[in-house]
Amino acid sequence: MMRRCLFFIAVCHGVLGDVVQLEKMYGRIASPDFPNVYPNSKERTWNITVPRGYAVRIYFTHFNMELSYQCEYDYVKLRSGGELLASLCGHQSTDTEEAPEEKPYYSAGNNLAVTFRSDYSNEKEFTGFEAFFAAEDIDECKQLIDGEPLCEQHCHNYLGGFYCSCRVGYLLHRNKRTCTGRDGDRRAGITS
Repeated sequence: MMRRCLFFIAVCHGVLGDVVQLEKMYGRIASPDFPNVYPNSKERTWNITVPRGYAVRIYFTHFNMELSYQCEYDYVKLRSGGELLASLCGHQSTDTEEAPEEKPYYSAGNNLAVTFRSDYSNEKEFTGFEAFFAAEDIDECKQLIDGEPLCEQHCHNYLGGFYCSCRVGYLLHRNKRTCTGRDGDRRAGITS
């Protein structure tokens, strides 16, 4: 009975994998045993979180994974904001599979999940990946809300945030985005 429990725990641990939480402005991640051949039946996820106002930029300096149709066997998946950004495998991109080559990837918000997975066997020896990540300032002034600019008149981006301002003769509304004339009328579309 004890042997069955230990086997069950070992199998579940291999299937579920482990999760590493990283709250850093920059760093390095690599597949298990890198630069040596990565093990079979392994899964690991790195949850990278940077401060609000920043995105995570990641680039791969080494990538050598098993190639399979649509990366179904061994892969590295990048997810952010509930979306799959990329599913990576192989060494070079093909018509149906993507390898990072020299392309950087960016998170949708301030969090990026990187998942490495290897299946139960490899016919060749693959060394996995090495990647570096860094927080990169988001230019909020380029973002739109319902198709409109974030700030009605002037947007000022700074590291980790932004603020809005108005032209001479206008006051910034309490919502910190729109401008009103000194007489209280909203003058959104008027330009000086």
